[in-house]
Amino acid sequence: MTAAYMEARTYGVGQLISERRLFRVPDHQRDYAWTEDVVEQFLDDIIRALGDGAPDYFLGLLVLVGPHEPADWEILDGQQRLATATMVYSAIRQWLLGAGFQKDAGHIQSQFIGVTELGETSDKPRLTLNITNRKAFRDLVVNQCTDDLLDTQRLAAGRFSSDRRLIEAMQTCRRRIAELARAAGDEPSEQAKRLYQLANYLRDSAKVVCVDVPSTANAYVIFESLNDRGLDLSVLDLVKNHMFGHAGGRLSEVQSDWTRMLTHIGDRQGDDFLKVFWTSRAGRIQRVRLFDEWRAKYDTEATVVKLAEELADTAEEYSAIEVPSHEAWGEYTAACREYLAVLSVLGGRQVYPIILAGKRAFDVQRMEKLLGHLVTLIVRYQIVGRGRTGALEIHCARVAPQVFNGSINSPAKVWKALADLVSPDDVFKSDFFSFAETKAPRARYFLRQLELVERKRSKGGAELAPAESLTLEHVLPRNPSNNWKEEMRADPDLRSFVNRLGNLCLIEEERGRALGSRAFEEKRGAYEGSALALTSELASKRFKRWNRESIDRRQKAMADLALLAWPLPT
Repeated sequence: MTAAYMEARTYGVGQLISERRLFRVPDHQRDYAWTEDVVEQFLDDIIRALGDGAPDYFLGLLVLVGPHEPADWEILDGQQRLATATMVYSAIRQWLLGAGFQKDAGHIQSQFIGVTELGETSDKPRLTLNITNRKAFRDLVVNQCTDDLLDTQRLAAGRFSSDRRLIEAMQTCRRRIAELARAAGDEPSEQAKRLYQLANYLRDSAKVVCVDVPSTANAYVIFESLNDRGLDLSVLDLVKNHMFGHAGGRLSEVQSDWTRMLTHIGDRQGDDFLKVFWTSRAGRIQRVRLFDEWRAKYDTEATVVKLAEELADTAEEYSAIEVPSHEAWGEYTAACREYLAVLSVLGGRQVYPIILAGKRAFDVQRMEKLLGHLVTLIVRYQIVGRGRTGALEIHCARVAPQVFNGSINSPAKVWKALADLVSPDDVFKSDFFSFAETKAPRARYFLRQLELVERKRSKGGAELAPAESLTLEHVLPRNPSNNWKEEMRADPDLRSFVNRLGNLCLIEEERGRALGSRAFEEKRGAYEGSALALTSELASKRFKRWNRESIDRRQKAMADLALLAWPLPT
């Protein structure tokens, strides 16, 4: 490539921010995505390099387009590093202000955070994030704010929102800067000196290679070329740049649909979503091959424009899979939403391509049956049978495109195509007899389903208390106290049975609250008074003592119920 096409130069990240003055993240670009642990690592690496006296520390590659009017640089790659470096400078400024070093704080502000224009009363941010994070970054990073305001805004932000991640990153930077200052000594002047050293190290020695390109079209080609030469870009980045580079005169339309897609899935799920999207239509593909196949299939303006719209529409359906209350399921039955909630608890992500394909191909009634079949599949094959997820993924990837194109047009045919994965009843019963579950949400699900079957069989289907009013109880406690010394002395290996389903029960919260590590005899009274059939049975004459024989006896009965709770579809 010629210099007219691309120019590259090495800067200290603070030097780059200071010299280039203004940067802008386009609205179609990803939101702020770094989590607290990534920010911690970023700071750890820089502070360690500073402490070791390393002359340079390499932060990576940035790709900028421009400058545009009014002299701002568009960030194609590198916003996470630039935003986080700005947060570090903001944290230093805030500490200096609190310690009485107003002049130095003003210098940090003007050099690295904001630009003061003639006639303006407030600074213009050197870095402007996309529309999602713009206000939070300006108010909480560029401008001064208290720790209390940060915490208030964090609680007000959505739990998984990018603003929440941004605020937590800012809080992490403030905490680490305060720790670095305290470690420098007791005198404020010594503490400030250490922070000056960090600020200067960021300015001069925390290096980035900045690649300047004259247009986004050039940048999209560069991204693919750099990836071929070893730059570790996500599939999401590569697909975005390929699509934007082939959008032609309809770029703004493709960018709008891309933004709509990211609104639904967020940045962290991007590669997963693209893989599920592809699998639901074209079959199984390895992640490392995804972009190459994508680039070959969608290589014209028309195909890219159509794809962008499909991605945006499907992203909403994908994001709704783990949110049964999502409006995308508004017209579906309560049973559909219950099955979705169960799949979320069980973690059956391998079936997601089938769910996406089914949502497009099946009506509400068939979708309910499909989801029920998928729950049975995950329970019998993956959870209880401990089947290989790779085999499950292969089967689901083969079935999903056939559902999408209509060659498999019923839940019964879906089950037939997957049935060879599922063990017959005798094997499932044997597997269930030895089944142990360490994850409390899964254990509660299994116990609740068994309780429902038992109540239907013995109590005529009496209504079961809401799940949130029931707690999970280990009869043999996870950490047995001296109350269990006789049982433990008689069977030193009894502890290995603690997560067996036969050792677990549901119990009303008020009854289970005080049980803890009490002896079995002391617990029996609480069990006896429970309205749950499988729990009250623990107080029966069948279980005079609690040992491995009792656990086996109870779980054998549970295995019989399991055949009724998760029957093979007929």
